[in-house]
Amino acid sequence: MSRTVRRAILTALTCFAAVTALAGCGSVGVVQPAPKTVVGTLPKAQTVPVVPAAKLKGIAAAGKPIFLKSGCNACHTLADAHATGTVGPNLDQAHPTYQLATARVTLGKSPMPAFKGQLTDQQIANVAAYVVKATGGPAPGSTGP
Repeated sequence: MSRTVRRAILTALTCFAAVTALAGCGSVGVVQPAPKTVVGTLPKAQTVPVVPAAKLKGIAAAGKPIFLKSGCNACHTLADAHATGTVGPNLDQAHPTYQLATARVTLGKSPMPAFKGQLTDQQIANVAAYVVKATGGPAPGSTGP
C-alpha cells in the first residue's frame, strides 16, 4: 500500500472515531417517558356564573356613588373610594374581572350578601365597572388581569 492510501485510511478512521465518540456525548443512560398517573389532586378551576348584569355595559362613573351608598366601603378596601373595610377582600389587590364582580354583587358569597333585588341589573353592572376600572382590573369581556 502506498503512503498516500495509508494516510487516507488513517484520516478516515480518525474522523469515524471522532464522530462516534461525539455522538454519545451528553447521553446519560436510557431516557424514559414521564409517568401518566398523577399523585394527588389538582384544584378545580373556579367557575364564575354569568349573571344578567354581566351582559350589560356598566358605567364606571355611575358605579362609584352606588358603591358608597350601598355600604360596599364598610367591608372592602378600595383606594379610589377611600374605603378601608377589612371584612371582604381588598379590591385593590384582588383586581376582579367584570364577570366576577357582577356575579359577586348579584349573588353574594359569604359573608357578602347578595344585592339581587336591592340593586337593578344596571346598577350592579355600574358598580362592577367602577370596581374594575378603579382597581386596574381587566376590561369587561376579558378573563384575567
